[in-house]
Amino acid sequence: MMTISKIEQEVNHIRLQIYEETKGLTPAQRAERTNKIAEAAAKKHGFKIIESATQTQK
Repeated sequence: MMTISKIEQEVNHIRLQIYEETKGLTPAQRAERTNKIAEAAAKKHGFKIIESATQTQK
């Protein structure tokens, strides 16, 4: 019998935590939540969020 590593245990815990936070949300609410998280991460790390991968800077 294989044992689950500490990293796998942590990932599983995070996965379950996210599931509990989002299980009652509509697709639109999940998208809004994801966008808020992404915007906060982008701001923290200095990234720019664009609408499409085909957008280019001129």
